Amino acid sequence: MAEQTPHLTADISSLIEQESAPGETNGGAEPSTDASTNGSQTTTSSEATQTTGTPAEDGTGGGSEWDPEAERLSELANLREAAQAFERSVKAGQPIGRIVIPAIGVDVVMVEGTGKTDLKQGPGHWPETPFPGEGGNFVVSGHRTTYGAPFRRLNDLKPGDDIFAVLPYSLVHYQVTDVFIVYPDEVETVAQRGKEQISLAACHPLYSAKKRIVVQGDMVGFVLLK
Repeated sequence: MAEQTPHLTADISSLIEQESAPGETNGGAEPSTDASTNGSQTTTSSEATQTTGTPAEDGTGGGSEWDPEAERLSELANLREAAQAFERSVKAGQPIGRIVIPAIGVDVVMVEGTGKTDLKQGPGHWPETPFPGEGGNFVVSGHRTTYGAPFRRLNDLKPGDDIFAVLPYSLVHYQVTDVFIVYPDEVETVAQRGKEQISLAACHPLYSAKKRIVVQGDMVGFVLLK
């Protein structure tokens, strides 16, 4: 299982270190303080501008100028392409990845679909909503009191807390922006807004299906997986 689906068992800490933010291109890596280590040196975005072909001041050449915006758009395009390819391969009820929420100790497998059988296995992705990277709101429902109660402590989350979606093609990092309570028919609260978001939904209060608790977050970074 682990050999065939490493995204379901991998330690994400090493992946987080490689993360690229939507507005950055180097994953926020800190520059090395020892240029002799392994004969190489990590560079920040500003250093890269100075070392990857910036034209000479005298206009005599030096290669093409590094364009961080072009690189950012290229990375997002690659993420979108990978997401769309994955979506075409997904079948109802199958494990699609993991949802990891460090602040409340959640690290569970999520599945495709929100039927009764699906949610017995773990949190389920609403099939009518896009996957991370497709430019929309990735919506996931889960139980709070049964079947392992993966979303029991959603109410403990607060703005700024991290949420990670680990899929075969990418680790996607979100940060919580809002936590609110709605009635079951207020589905507009998880509507598509044309930006990369995640919404986690569950029944509220505990032991009741009268309302729903919704945790929303915006994408702040991602790592494309090979």
